[in-house]
Order: sequence, then structure tokens, then C-alpha cells
Amino acid sequence: MTNLKRLATSAILGAATFAYAGTALAQTELSFWSWRQEDVKAYNQIIAAFEEQNPDISVTFTAHEAKSYNTILTTALAGGAGPDIMHTRSYGSLEAIAAPGYLEPLDGQIDLSALSADELLGTTLRADGHVYAVPFASQTALVFYNKDLFEKHNVDVPATWEEFKAAADAFKQNNVNPLANGIADGWTAEVMAGALMPNFYGKEFFGEVTSGSADFEDPRFVGALEKIAELKDYMPTGYEGVDYATMKQLFIAGQAAMFVGGSFEIPGFVESGVNFDIMPAPAAKAGDERMVATWLDGGYGVNASSENKEAALKFIQFTATQPFAQMLSDKLANVPAVDGAVIADPMLAKVSAFHAEASPYIMLVGFRFNTPTGSTLLQNGLQELLTGKKTAAEVAKDVSDGIKSAK
Repeated sequence: MTNLKRLATSAILGAATFAYAGTALAQTELSFWSWRQEDVKAYNQIIAAFEEQNPDISVTFTAHEAKSYNTILTTALAGGAGPDIMHTRSYGSLEAIAAPGYLEPLDGQIDLSALSADELLGTTLRADGHVYAVPFASQTALVFYNKDLFEKHNVDVPATWEEFKAAADAFKQNNVNPLANGIADGWTAEVMAGALMPNFYGKEFFGEVTSGSADFEDPRFVGALEKIAELKDYMPTGYEGVDYATMKQLFIAGQAAMFVGGSFEIPGFVESGVNFDIMPAPAAKAGDERMVATWLDGGYGVNASSENKEAALKFIQFTATQPFAQMLSDKLANVPAVDGAVIADPMLAKVSAFHAEASPYIMLVGFRFNTPTGSTLLQNGLQELLTGKKTAAEVAKDVSDGIKSAK
């Protein structure tokens, strides 16, 4: 072969190699929006596992501030923009973006067989019955307690409401905040109520109030609110102005013995190094059930206007698989919605076991579809109740009237 031919052949082979390499490296780039700023590291690890199996797809995870996320997302989607894939909130918040047609329906395109009907209910649009997001995890409202403080002050872990108050009194006498909880952020007051009230209004109340056979002026609900009102004596000084960040800091710093919140706090408390354990809310009296409130935290949806819909659906299918559920459990300490994950973390296993006696997180699951939402009404009412501005009966009437007039 002449030198000229060798050069020509080399040039052709080089061009072919370059072209092949260009094809191999070509990627579909997906944007993924979320409100879960605390989970960025874990989600990037989960995404890396997906990208390893799908080298032709690249996913960029962006976490927005939680309170403004709904507004940011809805505004972008309404303008024909927004991410390819997104964390969606559930129930009424899901409907706010599914009903206008911003989300791609998933049933028929995604295998959802590893998810229960109850879990899918939180990501299903009531108007057409289609599923618009893959549910990702359930959350649980429960009580965290500082093991070191209980041991130091020789306080028994309570099982009933009277024992709970007795423990709180013991800490108060020892100049320790019994509860870290404040009410500056209304949603944290709702979580607290969600954890504690079901043991007073009972297991049947949710079904009755959502069917219309009972309303929120029911004596069971009023009585449960009266129990919540008893907690103001155990909250930090100036609890009216204690916000979510301060609540967490009080508990982490060992300045409060108990923190009533959601199971989503577990990873942060573990990372902080605080020596804590968890328990279901105290029973109304000895021998009664100790229920927890549970809810579907949200889902993963696809932008109906995405130019990369095929790749986006591929990622969403990944979120509906057992390997994804396992990573969600292992890396984020969540009880995954998808079946098949082995829950190895002992704390998370406790949360899962609590679900044997569970009640729906009432306002989110049942009354966040219209305006005003049940959550808005209850949060405002709890702030008024715990500052002495209104009685439990007055708050219950406001909630009941507001829900009846909601549109």
C-alpha cells in the first residue's frame, strides 16, 4: 500500500471512529426539579445509578426552596416550560398541576403493578381516574425523644396521654423544654396535631368525616383539639414565634426532650448526632390503640410538554422498580411506596411497624382539594387555639364551616 493510500485509509478510519464516538457520547439531557433540598446528595447518587444503566441519558437534579416550590413549578409549567421530570406533591397539590394538563398520564405507559391502590390514590386525578405520578414514599407523624435527657432525669418513656403530660411536667421542673415544637410555621402545628389527635377522635372518624356522615364539630374532634390545647404549657418560651428551624435546633442541641414531627426528620437527626428514638403518639388511656398518621409524600411526574418525553418516561419507569425503592430506603430513610424493598435501617423498620395502627393524615389526604383547604383552616385554627384566641369548639366550627363552603 502506498503512503498516499495509507493516509487516505487512516483518515477514513479516523473519521469513522470520531463519528462513532460522537454517537456513543450523545446524550439526552433531562432536568429534574424537586423541593427536597435536604436530599440532593442522595438523589444525585440514585441518579448516577440510573445513568450507569442508561449512558445515553443525563439527569440534572435541582432542588428549590420547599415553601415556594409549588409556585415556581406551576408558573413554569403554565408558561410551557419547566423541567422534564419533577417531584409532585400529592392529593390536592397533584391535581393543581394535573388538571390543567401539565402532566403526562402514566397509566398504560408505566408498569405500576408494584404499587397499591391506596398509594396510587394520592397521585390520581379524580376527574379522569388517570395516574399522573409514581408515588415515592409514605411519611408518618410520630414523637421523637432524646434518650440522654430521659435517662439523665430518670423519666419513663410515656405510653398514655397522662404519662406524656407527667413526663413533660418532670422535664419542666428540671428546666428542660418538654417539647421543641412552636407554632410560627402553621404546617408544623398541623403535623403535631396529625400525630396526636387520631388517638382521641378514633379510627372511624376519618371515614365518617370524608363521607359526610360526620363533620368537624363532632365532639370527638372537638375533644381532640382540647387535648392539643393542653400542650401550650410544655412548649418553649415564646413558642408563638418558634419556627421550624428553631424547633429542630432545640431538639438537636439537647434543649428539648421531645419533638413531634414527621418521619422525614430521621436522616437529619441521625446526621446531627443527637441520641434519639421514636414512638407512636401516646394512647388516650391505658389499653387503647396508639395510632400514627400516615400520608403519601408525593410522586415523580413527567412534563406533558417535554421534548424528551421518551427518556423522561424511562426515568419514571425506573422510579417504579424495586431497585429504586431499595435505594430510597437505604439512602433517604424513607418507607418506599413501591413494594419489595428490604428495610434494613432499624429506625425505619420501627416506622414501618407503626403502620399496623395507622390513620390517614386527615387534612392532607381528605381535604386539600378545594379552597380554602382543610390544612389552611386547621393551621390557622391551631395557632388561634394555642395562643388562647379561640376555644376548641370555636376552631372546630371555623374548620367545619370553611370546608363546607370550600370550592
